[in-house]
Amino acid sequence: MALLFLIAALPTTAEASVWVANGARAPALRVDTRGNAEVRWHDARGRLHTLLVPHRGSVLPGGRIVGRDVSRQQTASRVSLAVVVRRTPDGRLWALQRWQVVAGGPVGLRFARWSGEATVVSAEVTEGRLVGMAMYHGRPLFGVSPTTAGKRVRVLAYIDAQSGSSWTRLLGVFPRSPDAAFSLLLRPEWAAPAYRVTLRAPNLGWAYTPDTRIVVTNP
Repeated sequence: MALLFLIAALPTTAEASVWVANGARAPALRVDTRGNAEVRWHDARGRLHTLLVPHRGSVLPGGRIVGRDVSRQQTASRVSLAVVVRRTPDGRLWALQRWQVVAGGPVGLRFARWSGEATVVSAEVTEGRLVGMAMYHGRPLFGVSPTTAGKRVRVLAYIDAQSGSSWTRLLGVFPRSPDAAFSLLLRPEWAAPAYRVTLRAPNLGWAYTPDTRIVVTNP
């Protein structure tokens, strides 16, 4: 399995999927018949905010859908980090996910839309390494991804170590070509009962693939 480039300073901007807001409260999601999505949330002061994610084109802060909401709550969802999951009549899925991208930073709300199975990250601890891979619909996820801001970022997996009831960020790894494999040498000071892998998933055309997370037990 190929080794990866490691990064100690994790990025704070240019996320691959759609960042909505930090510290968002009571998030909600609506989708119209054209595939335009409206995200609603309240800030710490209780003020209502909206963001329109059109079927194509740039996001519009303060925007709203014009037609009725045709989405329905997806109650049997297994999407990691999700606080809201909706399904439209065409079978496509829409979600709002919440997680702390930067260790010690704010908890961000993020938007995803896709069809079929969600993003998958797998990993295990073996021979002193944490090894795994990232996939979407059987396709390896690696390399760079365009963002809604017109920038490009690498597909990135964040590795955390369990420390009591909390988690400590170790670093980030880039799944590499051709099989989206990653491998991290676990230093003695990184020994932990479990490790957490959170994948910042890429944009793939129409799909803003959902981020995903797994916990791996150290045998």
